[in-house]
Amino acid sequence: MRTTLWPLSLGSLLTLGAALTGTSSEGDQGNLRLAHRQSTCDGVVLVRHQGEWGHLCNLEWTLAEASVVCRQLGCGPAVGAPKYVPLPGEMVRPWLHNVSCWGNESSLWECSLGAWSQRACPHEWVVVALCANGTFREIRLVKGHSPCAGLPEIMNVNGVDRLCGLHVEEATVFCRELQCGHALQAPRQDVGVSKYMTCKGTESTIRNCRLNNKLRGGCNLLLDAEVICSGHVEARLVGGEHSCAGRLEVLRGLTWGTICHADLDLPTAHVVCRELGCGIAVSTLGGAQFGQGSGPVWLEAFRCVGNESLLFHCPREPGHHCGHEQDAALTCSEFRLVNGSSDCEGRVELQVQGTWAPVCAANWDLADAMVLCHQLNCGNAVSVPPGGHFGDGDDLIWPDIFHCVGTEPHLLHCAASTLGAHGCVLGNTASTICSGLQDILRLRDGQSYCDGCVEISLDGSWGRVLDDAWDLHGASVVCRQLGCGEAQRAYDAPAPIFRRVPVGLSQVRCLGSETRLVHCNVSTSLLVPAGTLRDAGVVCSGSLRVRLAAGPGRCAGRVELFYQGSWGTVCDDAWDLQDAQVVCRQLDCGHALSAPRNAHFGAGTGHIWMDELHCLGNESSLWKCQSGSWGQHDCRHKEDAGVFCSESVALRLRGGTSGCVGWLDVLYNGSWGAVCSNALRDISLSIICRQLGCGDQGWLENRPSSGAGLGISWVDNIKCRNLHNATLWQCPSAPWNPHSCTQEEEVWINCEGTPQIALQDPAQTPNCSSPFGCLENSVLRVLGGEDGCSGRVELWHAGSWGTVCDDSWDLVDAEVVCRQLGRGQALAALGEASFGPGVGPVWLDEVECLGSEVTLEACQAEPWGHGDCTHKEDAGVRCAVKAQPSLCPTAPSLTPPSVAEVWKLSEIACLVLGCLLGIVFLVMIAQWCHIRDASMGAGMLGHLQSEGIYEDIEVDPVPKKEENTVSRLLMLEEGYNDAEEPEDQPTENDE
Repeated sequence: MRTTLWPLSLGSLLTLGAALTGTSSEGDQGNLRLAHRQSTCDGVVLVRHQGEWGHLCNLEWTLAEASVVCRQLGCGPAVGAPKYVPLPGEMVRPWLHNVSCWGNESSLWECSLGAWSQRACPHEWVVVALCANGTFREIRLVKGHSPCAGLPEIMNVNGVDRLCGLHVEEATVFCRELQCGHALQAPRQDVGVSKYMTCKGTESTIRNCRLNNKLRGGCNLLLDAEVICSGHVEARLVGGEHSCAGRLEVLRGLTWGTICHADLDLPTAHVVCRELGCGIAVSTLGGAQFGQGSGPVWLEAFRCVGNESLLFHCPREPGHHCGHEQDAALTCSEFRLVNGSSDCEGRVELQVQGTWAPVCAANWDLADAMVLCHQLNCGNAVSVPPGGHFGDGDDLIWPDIFHCVGTEPHLLHCAASTLGAHGCVLGNTASTICSGLQDILRLRDGQSYCDGCVEISLDGSWGRVLDDAWDLHGASVVCRQLGCGEAQRAYDAPAPIFRRVPVGLSQVRCLGSETRLVHCNVSTSLLVPAGTLRDAGVVCSGSLRVRLAAGPGRCAGRVELFYQGSWGTVCDDAWDLQDAQVVCRQLDCGHALSAPRNAHFGAGTGHIWMDELHCLGNESSLWKCQSGSWGQHDCRHKEDAGVFCSESVALRLRGGTSGCVGWLDVLYNGSWGAVCSNALRDISLSIICRQLGCGDQGWLENRPSSGAGLGISWVDNIKCRNLHNATLWQCPSAPWNPHSCTQEEEVWINCEGTPQIALQDPAQTPNCSSPFGCLENSVLRVLGGEDGCSGRVELWHAGSWGTVCDDSWDLVDAEVVCRQLGRGQALAALGEASFGPGVGPVWLDEVECLGSEVTLEACQAEPWGHGDCTHKEDAGVRCAVKAQPSLCPTAPSLTPPSVAEVWKLSEIACLVLGCLLGIVFLVMIAQWCHIRDASMGAGMLGHLQSEGIYEDIEVDPVPKKEENTVSRLLMLEEGYNDAEEPEDQPTENDE
């Protein structure tokens, strides 16, 4: 798109000599023409008199005069009559003054003509006629959420022109011409400034306003807001577990309001989902299921057919009267199940830009299916049939690879490794069979789909199971019914956070042998007031799982196990590459690159579940390796084991003047390599820039490499799709290949944003002063502050940066952040997006730190990505110490250390300490020998000398000083103070 300011494009007027040349026909038409445009039916009005051309000098110039000119020239009716102030070199002398027409004249000469004279015109403008047969096509507002909101443009035959610098008068004309009501918001609010375009506000079309080409270059499009007219209508979903579910709110003009549940039918719900890019409607909900809204409840109902692209286009009629307790809500999904016997079984398909295509079955598993069934309101996943079970679908198969835990609210919230994946075999389409909603259970807010709070569906809607009389017998029935093994714990938990859920069962009393929970002695009474009792919770043996925490992504980090309802770590005694290999295979993270020890990713908290592991390397899970009993160990958290897997990925821009400009590199298989430019389009660039925290747009620059390449180019043919909260890891591409393209095809990207904190080349050292090294800056950062000691808190997780919600955010939580960043004491814990709203996911919510945690993710919080917040609630911190130059000698945060690390700092410290103790020992022996020799010749005097020498040794400060120095060195290396760690670790018997 050309960034021009008016469809006339008069800044490219011809020179005066070229303007006055041309062949004229005989008669009146030959004495009139439109000049300086690509079309003869648009341009400055010129008349010829006495063989010379000149322009019209008119104080008033309207569509009436322009219509006569267009008719006389055979160009159809007039569509615009602007006045134009040309540049000095573009002026011609005036000829005819003060023409006035009724508009029905056949030629200009039939109008009331003033004087023919070449005297100076008192006005600085010339007059222009725009005719229907010229280049103009339409005016429009774009990049808004309806035809009545957005950035103003005029579309011409030869392109599209942006209008810049509109104030309320110009916006009023624009809204009126679009039949969108009156203007509520204009791009500019400043007053008393000279404008390129000037309207009175009463014009019938924006094409009648005056243009001043002298001011054309002073307009900055980046400063413009959207035009919003009173007829604007926009939909959003608020308060849900993901962006495609929640309370329906409708924006009319500038005011958000809700609608009654009785006014929301399924066709209208489908249109809302389509407008939001959320696929199809799964269900509509009433009773303020996602909380009550604020503001008005709109009395006008939408009656959509169902095929409309926007809610704006739907017919409307008077609606019901209700309060916010009847606010409508709905759930949408970009995924569906087709070709089965019901909507809850079939081939898995994903909708992208209105087109449905199947998903590949290569890596589709029960955890992925569980998330999809919950997302589609179809209960639990019963089975995952083999590929193609429900038909092949079309030729196109999306190669998406999901790594779901089973607790995510939406498939697109699962970790993904689609980038670099091999294409799908023809016909190998994913299939899923869900249970449906009749008499089934599910577990909410757990760490897997086999632990959490119990909910039951009795009549097609979910209800809570209350904890009165709840015990391990009831938990055993739940675990058995869900196929999750044996019950390990029964506990109580708070009510749901995101939405209102009615009571399903209370006073559940089971023997423990029942096959279904409803077979127990239960009450289905709904007379129990919501919130008076807590919910029943269970932990089943099937909840056992492994994760990698505190690393740059899901495939590198500290090894943690979820056992009996608690996360704990693994001791590094005997930890080696074979043990790490099992973890990488179990997490579908490729092969192990290294097995770092000594809390390389920071010390964990809680239990140390395993010690002295001896894996062969071919086990299917870590707990199948030979080891001691659960919770039995002789370790501390400074010995926590870690893993780097080959599928650990990261992104950076290298070689630019800031972290938002440079060669695009991706980390894979332990090495940085380039990204190739083939097929890279605007959507992909936007996703990359957003993922790097560098704004929403980017562009490619053709720049010679000059030998700056890495020798590896990992990936080519990246084709990202416009999905919600998408990251580069969700984009299809050619398979990983270290020689994907030539050095000339490697991509240099300029992102529109600038990093709030300058990011260095990851090959260099990032700023940090943490005793754990520079790792934390790769997984935690603050942005938006005036320096490196304050800003919006952001975490790197699942391959992208996300924020933290300010619910329960306090100074204790901020203290953990500041300590993790090496920024000293926390001065303030800020909320409500004090440092501006972030982008991407909101990773953590309801953070409850004790204050002693080493990392923020070690604090108690809702599961990753399960918050009910928007970015207007992003949390921030203000720390006491500003960022200092780096003290770290290397940057181990993203690339793995070598498998064999011969000399570590701790080993060097031990060597130094041994040498010092040896020297002290030799000095003591020498002194003892001296005393012995003296005593043999001096008798009693020797005894006195012995006491004196003994006292000297006792107060000699040198050995003690050296010992303290070494102790401090050891403490810094390990990043851990043994005196502060409890001696007794909880064991399995402590539960």
